[in-house]
Amino acid sequence: MFMLCYCNGALAREKIRDEIISTSAPSSGDPWKEFNEKALSTPRLGKPSKSDDAKLGIYFPIPEIVPSARAGTWRYRISPAGDLKKVESFDSGTDARAIVESQALSMRLRANPLLSTSTPAQPRRVYLVGGASKNPAITKILGQVLGGKEGVYWLDVGGNACALGAAYYAAWAVEGRKESGGEEGFEDFVAGRWEEGGRIVKVGEGYEEGVWEEYGDVLDAFEEVERRIGRGE
Repeated sequence: MFMLCYCNGALAREKIRDEIISTSAPSSGDPWKEFNEKALSTPRLGKPSKSDDAKLGIYFPIPEIVPSARAGTWRYRISPAGDLKKVESFDSGTDARAIVESQALSMRLRANPLLSTSTPAQPRRVYLVGGASKNPAITKILGQVLGGKEGVYWLDVGGNACALGAAYYAAWAVEGRKESGGEEGFEDFVAGRWEEGGRIVKVGEGYEEGVWEEYGDVLDAFEEVERRIGRGE
C-alpha cells in the first residue's frame, strides 16, 4: 500500500476556479460551471494540433509535500522535440484544464513503479472518491490521463474515504489478526466484509486509444519541471 498526500489538491483547483469566476459575468449559481466548460472545451495539453507545443501548469498556492516545493505557479510550453520554455501566463481555459492534468500526471508518474504487470504501466480500473469525484470535468480528465483499461468508477463510501480506510485497518489490527492467529492479510479481511452492490458506478471510459499515450509522452517533461521547481528555479 502507498499513499500520496498533497497540500494543493482541491485548494489549487478552487483557486483557478475563483480566478475564472472573478473575470466573468455571474453564472447560474454553480461555482464550477464555467471552470468545467473551459476545461472540457480546451484541447488536451492545450494543443489545438499535434504539431503545437504542449502546455503544462503546476499550481501550488501553499508549499507542497509531493514534490517538496515552495508555493508558486509555474507554466511551461513543451515543444514537440521535448524542449521546455517557461512562460508567464495561459488563457483561463488552459489553466482550468492544466490544473487537473498536472495533478493527474503527478499521480500517474508516482503510480507507474507499482504497476509492474504491464509495459507501459497502466491501471486496470480507476476508482474515485470524495467531493471532486462528482465533478464531470475532473472525472473525465483524470480518466484520460490515468487510462484505466476497464474505465473510471465512482465509489460511494460515505463522506470520508480516508476515515473508512483507517477504520478498516484498525478493525483488522484488533480483530482480523486475533481471529486468524495473525495470518489473515488486510485485503482478505476487507474482502470478507465488503459489499460492493450499489456502491460502485461507472462514470467514465478511462482509456482512450492515443489519448493516454499522448499524456505519457509528456511525463518525462513533467518530471523535469518538478525537479526544476524542487531546485528553486
